[in-house]
Amino acid sequence: MVLYSILVVIVAATTSFANRIDVVWIPKYRQDNFQLMEVGARIAHEELHHDKSAWTLQSMVPERATSGRDQIRHVQNATNLNAQIILLSNNAGRAIENYTKAANDSGSLVVTYDSPLVVGKDAGESFHVAPVDFAETGKVMAEMALSILGDGGGDFVIMGSSRRSTNQVGWIKSLKQLLRNDVKYSKIRLVAGEVYYSREDNAEGYKNLTLEIAQLKKNGTYPDLSLIMVPSTSGAAAAAAALLDNELCGIMKVSGLGFPPELLRASIAGCAPQFALFDNLDLGYLAYHASHELASGKVEAKDGETVSAGRLGTRQIETDPYRDNAFWIKLGDFIKYDQSNVERASFLECIRGFCGSKEDTEFFHNKFIEKYKSKVLAIIPKFTGMISLLCSLLLATYILSSRKRRSSVFGRIMVGLSISDIFSSAMMFLSTWPMPTNSWLHWGAAGTARTCSAQGFFLQLGLCTATFYQATLLLYYFLTIVKKKRESQIKKCEIFFHLVPCTVGLGTSIAGLVLELYNPTSRGSVCWIAEYPAYCSKSLSCDRGHNAILYQWWFLYVFVCVTFLWLIIAMTTIFCKVHAVEKKSRLYSHSPSGGNSHDVAMQALFYCVSYSIPWIWAPIKAAIDTADIVFTRPNADDAVVALSIVNAVFFPLQGFFNFLIYLRPRYAQMRNWMSNRRVVVEVRDFFFKKIKTSSSKKQAEDVTSHEGNHTNVDIDENNQKIRAESKL
Repeated sequence: MVLYSILVVIVAATTSFANRIDVVWIPKYRQDNFQLMEVGARIAHEELHHDKSAWTLQSMVPERATSGRDQIRHVQNATNLNAQIILLSNNAGRAIENYTKAANDSGSLVVTYDSPLVVGKDAGESFHVAPVDFAETGKVMAEMALSILGDGGGDFVIMGSSRRSTNQVGWIKSLKQLLRNDVKYSKIRLVAGEVYYSREDNAEGYKNLTLEIAQLKKNGTYPDLSLIMVPSTSGAAAAAAALLDNELCGIMKVSGLGFPPELLRASIAGCAPQFALFDNLDLGYLAYHASHELASGKVEAKDGETVSAGRLGTRQIETDPYRDNAFWIKLGDFIKYDQSNVERASFLECIRGFCGSKEDTEFFHNKFIEKYKSKVLAIIPKFTGMISLLCSLLLATYILSSRKRRSSVFGRIMVGLSISDIFSSAMMFLSTWPMPTNSWLHWGAAGTARTCSAQGFFLQLGLCTATFYQATLLLYYFLTIVKKKRESQIKKCEIFFHLVPCTVGLGTSIAGLVLELYNPTSRGSVCWIAEYPAYCSKSLSCDRGHNAILYQWWFLYVFVCVTFLWLIIAMTTIFCKVHAVEKKSRLYSHSPSGGNSHDVAMQALFYCVSYSIPWIWAPIKAAIDTADIVFTRPNADDAVVALSIVNAVFFPLQGFFNFLIYLRPRYAQMRNWMSNRRVVVEVRDFFFKKIKTSSSKKQAEDVTSHEGNHTNVDIDENNQKIRAESKL
C-alpha cells in the first residue's frame, strides 16, 4: 500500500510537471500591435532561454467580441497549468480581479502590461509594465490637438473604444485635467465634455460613430468641430478609414494613439496629420524580462528595485502614482508620427508582417515598390543575366569546339566555370518571375513556392560551384607559375579540380531544398536562401527559412571570403615570383620583361578582378541587410537600397567578365600583329610600287611619244628646206 501511494505521488508529480507552462501570454485580443508586443516577449524569451525546453511560453489570445470573458477563462486555465508567470493586458475591467487574485494565491505571478488591474496588489498583481506615464499620454494628446487645430484653437471630441479599458480611462482622465488646469490649451475645447463610445466594440462600430460625429459638424451642432481624438489604435484606424472612404478629410481630422501602418494612408492624405504611440515590441520585451527577473528571485515587487532588461538597459520598479497599493515599471516616452516619419515606421512594421488591413497592405505594397526600387531590382538582372548567359554559352562552345582547347586542364576548368555561370545567369535572368504571387515585397512575382525553390536550387548550385572553380583556376595559375608544374603533372590531380566544386555545390543545393531555405530574398531579385516572410526572425515565427542568415554564410559567403583570402595570398606569391624572374632576366640578358610568366600572371590577375567586381557587393549587402540593423538604424536603409541596385547590375555579369578576360590574350596577339605592320607594310609597298611603276612607265611613254612627235615635225621641216634649196 505504501509502495502504491509512492507510485501515485510520482505519477501525479510527473504529470503536473509535464503539463506545466512557465509563461502564459494573454493580450486584449488579436490585433497587430498586440502581436508585436508578443514578438518582443518571444525575443526576450529566446535571449534568456537558449534551451527552448527549459522554459515554455504559450499565448492565449481572446476573441475580440468576447475578450473580457475569454481573458477570465484563460487566467483560470493558466492557473490550472501551474504557470509561473501570467502576462496580462487587462480588458475585462474589475470582473477579472477575483481570478487573478486566485492565480496569485496558487503560486502564479501576475504581471500586467499595457492595461493594468484597477486595484493592483489587492487583485494579485505583482506590478504593471506601463508603456508610458498616464499623465504624459494626456499631455501628448493635448499637444497634438493644439498643433492640428492651430493657434486659433477649435473644438474636438474624444472617441473611446471601451469603458473597461483601464489604461484608456487613465489617459482620458489626464487629458481632461490638463485642459482644465493649463492655460496653454485654453483655446482648444472638448465638446460635450464626455467621451463618445461606440455601441459595438469593433471596426464597424467605430466607423459608424465617426460618421455620426462628422454629421455633428455638417448639421451645425458643433460648427467648429474638426478633430476626433482617439486613445486607441483600433479606434483610430477605423475612424481614419471612415473619413477616407467618405471623403471627409477636408472637414475632419483624426489623431490620438495610432499604429503607423494602419494610419499610413490617412497620414499621407492629410486625414491623420499627427498621432503617437509607444514601441509595442519593446513593451513586450520589457514585460518578459521584468517578470523573468521576478520569477527568478533576482528582484522583489517593491519600490526601488532595479530590473535588468537586456538591450533596453535597466528600469526601476516604482510606486504607481495613479493606483493605490500598486507598483509599475515605465518603458519610456511616446513616439510622435507625421508625414516626415510615418512611411519609415510603417515599413519597419509591415516587413515584420504587421501591415494592418487589406487596404493598408495594398497601399504600402505600392509605396514599397516605388520607394525601394523593387521594379528596378526585378528588371535589371534580366538584361545583365542574359548578357552573362550568352557570353558563358559562347565561351563554353568555343573551348569545346577545339580538340586542343578542350584537352587542356585550363580549358576544362573554364568550361566548368562557364557551365556554373550558365546556371546562375539563367536564374538571375528569371529574377522575380518564379517567386510566389503573394510575395508583396517584390514586383513581377508570378510563380509558386515550388518554382521559387527550383530557382533557389539552381542558383545555389551555380554560385557555389562557380566560387570553387574560381579558386581552382587560381590554383592552376599558382601551380603553373610558382611551382613550375607541367601540364602532365597537373592532369594527375585534375579530377579534384572538378570533384570538389560539383560535390560541395550539389550538396549545399540539396540541403537547402530539404531545409526549405529557398524563398524570396528580403530586398533582392531572386529566390535564394532567405527567411520567409522577410525579416521573420524578429517576428512570431518563420514559415520557411529558419536560420537562413546563418545558412547564407555557411553555404556560400564563407566560401566567397575564403576565395578572396586565397586570391590575395596566391596573387601576392605569383607576382613575387614573376618579379624575381624579371629581375634575374634583366641581370643576365638585359631583357626588360619576364616573358611568358609575366603575361600569365597578368591573365591570372584579370581573372581575379573579374571575380571581385561581381562578388564584392553581395557579402556587404548580406552583412547590413539584417533585421537588427534595418530596424534599429534608419540610415542603413538607403545603403541597403543602393547596394541592392549595384548588386543587381554587377552580380549576374560574372560570365561576361570571364568571356572578356579569356579573349584578352587573343586580342593582345592580334593587336601586336597589327601594330607590327610588317605584313601590312609589305603588302602596301608591293601594291604601291606596282601602281607607281605602271604610272611612271606610262608617263615616260607619253613624254617620249610627245618628244617623238616634235622631232618628226622638225625633221619634216628640214627636209622641206633641203628640197627647196636643191630646186633652186
